[in-house]
Amino acid sequence: MVTGYKILLLQKLYRYIFWIGYLAVLITAFIPVAGDFSRIEIGPEVFKIRLDFLLHFAAYFLICMYYLAGQKKGLFLFTANPLTKFVLLVLFLAIVTELVQLWVPERAFNVFDLVSNVVGVIAGMGVVVGTKST
Repeated sequence: MVTGYKILLLQKLYRYIFWIGYLAVLITAFIPVAGDFSRIEIGPEVFKIRLDFLLHFAAYFLICMYYLAGQKKGLFLFTANPLTKFVLLVLFLAIVTELVQLWVPERAFNVFDLVSNVVGVIAGMGVVVGTKST
């Protein structure tokens, strides 16, 4: 049987893990990276997707899946308007992590990375909202 104390501990752990991950994504935007992931392409010549676009999409989609997992367990990041706050917070992260790269040496702003981030959030939120109604 899960007691109220255990639920509070799970709630805190859920929030801590989220904020640690959030800060980790933000911090990585400030780290100069040697190498070029953009040269790796997946698919035939007609349909090429760069690996870094898939990574950007996957990162933000998985953040949304973490939110969904918490929801399913009755855990929330925020007490009031949790979905709205989560979406705004993650969209902010998706935009800021790309914009700061304008000023980080060996990093470059790429509009397609930004689009991949936002599409990952939109796809993830589609799953979150879709599972809410079922």
